[in-house]
Amino acid sequence: PGSVSSEYPIGGNVQPVSGEQRKGKFPIWPEWSEADVNAEKWDAGKAGKEKDKMGKSPGFHFFEDPEGKIELPPSLKIYSWKRPQEFLINRAPVVVKNEILFDLFSANEHLLGSELMRWIISEIYAVWKISNEGVLSNYFKGTSGEPPLLIWKPWEHIYSLCKAVKGHMPLFNSYGKYVVKLYWMGCWRKITIDDFLPFDEDNNLLLPATTCEFELWPVLLSKALIKLANIDIHPAERSELGEFTVIHALTGWLPEVISLHPGYMDKVWELLKEILPEFKLSDESDSESKIAGLDNKLKEPEKEVKDGKEFKPEGSATALKLSEKSDKVP
Repeated sequence: PGSVSSEYPIGGNVQPVSGEQRKGKFPIWPEWSEADVNAEKWDAGKAGKEKDKMGKSPGFHFFEDPEGKIELPPSLKIYSWKRPQEFLINRAPVVVKNEILFDLFSANEHLLGSELMRWIISEIYAVWKISNEGVLSNYFKGTSGEPPLLIWKPWEHIYSLCKAVKGHMPLFNSYGKYVVKLYWMGCWRKITIDDFLPFDEDNNLLLPATTCEFELWPVLLSKALIKLANIDIHPAERSELGEFTVIHALTGWLPEVISLHPGYMDKVWELLKEILPEFKLSDESDSESKIAGLDNKLKEPEKEVKDGKEFKPEGSATALKLSEKSDKVP
């Protein structure tokens, strides 16, 4: 095995793994077991510490995923890999910061050109809305200070320094080891990941994140989802994720995917026009007439009142002075 820097270069170009190189790499992740997670070692353990004392270890105390790095779509070029401690200088990372709201759009505009990233972002939102919309709506309408009892929380798929119990809260692990629970091949699976994160040449994070930059749950969940998606990526096809669906991995549901072929575009458009409200500008003609009336008023010459009668002055003092000055200029 190579050094840490060769596995996870901090700088320099990182060549994507080709489809040929990935052949034969088809991990069968273990079925989910709460007992297994409860017995998980979340740090280097005695073996790592003993190696360090004997001088056989370079002194790095962090977890490296034995399955290697995830592969991103060709539209996202990886330049370097960094751990949270390397780019979060002034704040300590946390897995979850806000348990009621999150924004996965504002900080991720540079990712929206990727079909895979769009699916990850939109389907996390979809499950969140389907599960929690009613609860959150009542919470924001009410005056109770009690937090809402959410049915589904995306960060509860992640486990770190905690037991596999209902309502668990994953904690930041400085060792960098996390376990993610996802549905794949007919059952819930245990997906183990590290916390090395991909960046492009402009130092943009290439995984979805919230507007709270030190909140890690979206990048950790996305890494595990991309592991599953990597199995189903076919470079020759236009789609970035084959038959893999994020919503199935998060819930076990079987979504019906209806592909839109060019021949049916007109029918789809007519269907959308029937079921969606048509957007109209509010009173466009009225607003135009108001603007025209305002323009006319501004163009009218100024009126003054003298002895109770309106009269139009021949010219203002300012206009006179300007005209006198202009006459004197050679």
